[in-house]
Amino acid sequence: MHRHQPPAQRLGRTVNLVIFLGLLYTVLHLLGFLGLLHGYHLPGLVIALGLLGLGYGIRYGSSACLYVAMAVCAGLSLYCGVLVMSGWTPYYLLRLVLSAWAFWRLYRAIPAMRILQQGQAFPLPMSRYGELFLRRLWERPG
Repeated sequence: MHRHQPPAQRLGRTVNLVIFLGLLYTVLHLLGFLGLLHGYHLPGLVIALGLLGLGYGIRYGSSACLYVAMAVCAGLSLYCGVLVMSGWTPYYLLRLVLSAWAFWRLYRAIPAMRILQQGQAFPLPMSRYGELFLRRLWERPG
């Protein structure tokens, strides 16, 4: 890991991780509602959509969103840790690792958030993949 990343890049990568996890969990829960996956329920979809929204809130400079996202990831880590202990499967372990990793990244992003808030550097730029997707969407004839 690069230790000397600029604060905007450090926070931007963390935001992208939170948004990615929100999108991933949302897709999994929607597939669950379609009956293609089991074990995905409405509370999980609410959490997934919440993570997605919190990621965008962080992108726009909200410390509250950063701390709430940390709390959500900590809660998910604890929940997944209990699942791993009660009935170990690689899937539960993967969820535990992703949640704990997101929590750690959010925690490490607190100083970057403070620096960027002082410099009024929000909103953070979108990821290059997000920009590419939106550019293609806007350029569609229609």
